[in-house]
Amino acid sequence: MTNLYPECPDNADLALIEPTLLFRQQVMKAISYVVLFFILYVVLLFAAIALAIACIWGGIMLFHTYPAWSTGITGLSFILLGSMVLFFLIKFLFNKRPAVNPYRTQIFPDHHPRLFDFITQLVKDTRISFPKKIFIVPDMNTAVFYHPSFLSLFWPAGKNLEIGLGLINSVNVSEFKMLLAYEFAHFSQRSMKLGSYIYALNKMLYNMLYENDRWNEMEVRWSRGSSLLSFFAHITTRILNGMQYVLRKIYAVINRQYLVLSREMEHYADTVAVGLTSTETAVSGLRRQEMGGYCLDHCFHKLPDLAERALRFSNIFMTQRAMIRYHATQNHLALDTAGLPVITDNYFQTFLKSRVQLREQWTSHISREAREAHYLAAAVQCKPVSISAWNLFNEPESIQEHMTSLVYNFTTHAGEAPFTEMTPGAYIEELSHRHRLYEYPKAFNDYYDNRPFAGINGEFTRLLTQEEIKAGSLQDLYHPENIARMRAFYRDRQDAETLQAISSGQFQTSYFEFDGQKYSAARARQLARMLSAHVAAEEIWLQQHDQRAFQYHYSIAMQRSPATAVLLMEKYTQILQYQQTGHQLNEQVIRIIHCISLLFNSGAEGMESLQALFDELSAGCRGFRMIMETLQQEKLFLNFPEDMEERLKRFNEHDCSFVQDMVPDYVAIQELHEISSATMEHFSNSIILLKKAYLEFILSLEPGNNTR
Repeated sequence: MTNLYPECPDNADLALIEPTLLFRQQVMKAISYVVLFFILYVVLLFAAIALAIACIWGGIMLFHTYPAWSTGITGLSFILLGSMVLFFLIKFLFNKRPAVNPYRTQIFPDHHPRLFDFITQLVKDTRISFPKKIFIVPDMNTAVFYHPSFLSLFWPAGKNLEIGLGLINSVNVSEFKMLLAYEFAHFSQRSMKLGSYIYALNKMLYNMLYENDRWNEMEVRWSRGSSLLSFFAHITTRILNGMQYVLRKIYAVINRQYLVLSREMEHYADTVAVGLTSTETAVSGLRRQEMGGYCLDHCFHKLPDLAERALRFSNIFMTQRAMIRYHATQNHLALDTAGLPVITDNYFQTFLKSRVQLREQWTSHISREAREAHYLAAAVQCKPVSISAWNLFNEPESIQEHMTSLVYNFTTHAGEAPFTEMTPGAYIEELSHRHRLYEYPKAFNDYYDNRPFAGINGEFTRLLTQEEIKAGSLQDLYHPENIARMRAFYRDRQDAETLQAISSGQFQTSYFEFDGQKYSAARARQLARMLSAHVAAEEIWLQQHDQRAFQYHYSIAMQRSPATAVLLMEKYTQILQYQQTGHQLNEQVIRIIHCISLLFNSGAEGMESLQALFDELSAGCRGFRMIMETLQQEKLFLNFPEDMEERLKRFNEHDCSFVQDMVPDYVAIQELHEISSATMEHFSNSIILLKKAYLEFILSLEPGNNTR
């Protein structure tokens, strides 16, 4: 047995971790609903079969009793209808869906003996059977999955294990054990196995009722054939759609009951996971999984941008690991001996979670905060194995590079220009350079990040008295409490809009959560009014605080000299001018992109139906050109790159007509999309640089700062 397997805590005994009484009650309720479902299902099934047999038998008897051409055609029609009902009923029952994850790569014990020894021991500890197959994927989770089918209701389906390499990249051996034990715990204990059966059944019913479209596609193909086939295929579809409608109504009740059961299963799985490891391991594993997921998503989202520059990662997981270290450094987190971040409570205090959660009345999802509270209450202690989980694999770099190649096989097209490989170090250096270029001075604690500067009025230039200046300071103005209050204002403003959308029916939901409490959709209007009143008061506070900050900086500048105060005002008003023009530019570009999207996604055929969209695109193009002329006349550019200058010149020569002889000019449309998007991005970055220069200027005016 491998010595990498972390020992269980001394007090760990899975036999003592029993499912709760509520869980057992929910299992029995779920089973009763399932029994009712199948009674109704069998009734409908036999009714459909009886109809089919009656049609076939009636057709045969009609032809046999009254042998003639007219009755023969009628009898044949009945036989055809009955046969089609039976055929489509079989297709409906035994629908088989292909694997949904194209990246799954099976691994074997002779290649990775340490991993299989590890899983063998964990299987014994959690008292489940060993997985039928084990796969690796480029994801952030571990998952036990079935291939649900109608037959799996009567014959247990083999369980397969899926291991995400992004997760392996983010945790140590003990944390991997905890996360894997969490998955295995759903299938341990006799009563839990019953719950897992309900899970498989629920998934099978969902696939059959909502994702079973093969038979429907066949009906569409048949409908395009002869008129006779089309007629009877339509009748058959109506019969089966009627069955689906009734069964879906019953399934909705079953699924709601299942979600209650599922929540209890999640709680039990967490109990087992922390019981077999420790509280410290469970908390750190959950946090590292979340951070690793953020960094892996970042890497995946960068693939298209890099592809446009003919660049690619040779190993996306090495880049993810470099991103984890970089992200930890940016957030002042220490790294342990395995190079993994030590994620403290303070890290999460900078993230404000929305107070409104659009969920149904019952949900199996448990928040990270609730799960951590559960782990802390368990208070389990055990010495962890802190080395990277990659130590369980042989030749990890080879596995990572193979999976990276699979990712690119599905995200790039054959025949494209050859790529240049970008190393993790080069990517992090490029990312760091961009952060340094656009990052505001730390002294302002992100107060001015991702929001516009406030407009000014006469009160902004009121000079503060010496007493008022001494009473305030840069540290007081940009204290973390003020930053937190400002962020809460923007969060609450967004939440108020969400509540209004729920109350107006724009968001279709029966229930939602607000501050962790469940409410019906009817309560959204009342909560929206309450939150909007709070947001209005906080908006006044923020306006006053922006004014107070400018008064302070303007008074400090005036102490230097009137010319310095004038220069500060010029810099601020220049930013306001850029903001106004940038807002107009952004709105115009968004209209252009939206119009292009409608053109390419429209199912209409023929220029007549698309002419209005082409006219709108031409108007958008002319509006964009007018804004660009204003920018040039008022010299509101910061320098464009040379290639952008050339593209702008070519654009100015275009007449904003995108149809030639009734044929769309797709090259011109693409050029407009690219030049407008690039201009919007460049202008937005220019505003950031202007703000940064302004903030550095006022920072240089602070008493004791001799940088000027």
